[in-house]
Amino acid sequence: MGEYCRSNDILFLLDAIQSIGAVNFDVLDCKAHFVMADGHKWMMGPEGAGCFYCDGEQREKLKITQFGWHMIEAMGNYKTKTWQPAKSARRFECGSPNMLGIHALDASLSLILEVGIEEIEKRNRQHSALMLELIEKHKQLELLSPPDTNRLGAIVTFKHKTHTPDYVYRELMDKKIMCAERGGGVRFSPHFYTDAERIEKALFIANQL
Repeated sequence: MGEYCRSNDILFLLDAIQSIGAVNFDVLDCKAHFVMADGHKWMMGPEGAGCFYCDGEQREKLKITQFGWHMIEAMGNYKTKTWQPAKSARRFECGSPNMLGIHALDASLSLILEVGIEEIEKRNRQHSALMLELIEKHKQLELLSPPDTNRLGAIVTFKHKTHTPDYVYRELMDKKIMCAERGGGVRFSPHFYTDAERIEKALFIANQL
C-alpha cells in the first residue's frame, strides 16, 4: 500500500497503535508519509502520550493550526521578536509537553527495549498460534480472526456458538478475564508477559459458559 501511494502521489497516513510494541515495526519499510500511535496499548504507557512520525519531505507542507513557544526554531529565546517554525517535527508540538506522561511512557519503552521487540513479537505470535489451536479444539468456540498466523500480531477474535458476544464479554469480565467485544465476537489480546496457562484457562472458561 505504501509503495502504491508513493508511486501515485497519494499521502499515506498509518495508525500503528496495534503494531508498535507488539511486533517489529519499521516506519521506513512501510513507506508511510505519517505514522502515529498512542502509548496506552502495546507500548504499555499512559493515555495522552504517544508518538508521531512525519516524512521529512512532507513536514513543511502541513498547515500549522496551533502556535506556542515550544514549536519555534529558537525555542527558549524569549527575546526574539520574530519566530520561525522548527525545522524538525517539533513544529507540531506547540506548547509544554506532557512530561508526566512522557516519563511514564519512557519507563514502559525501556522495558520493551530491555526484553527486545524481536522476543516480544515471538512470544505474541506464539500466543496467537496457541489461541487458534485452543479455539479449534473447544467445541463451543468459533474463530473469527484469519487462521493464517503470519497475518496475526497478538490479537485473536472468536465467538461463542450459543451465547451472544455481549453476554460472553460480560461473563468473562465478571470473572476478571480481560477482553473486548469487537467485530461480532470477543477479542483476546494477551501481551508478551502473559503465560500460556492463563490463556488456556481463559479460553476454557469461555467454552464452558
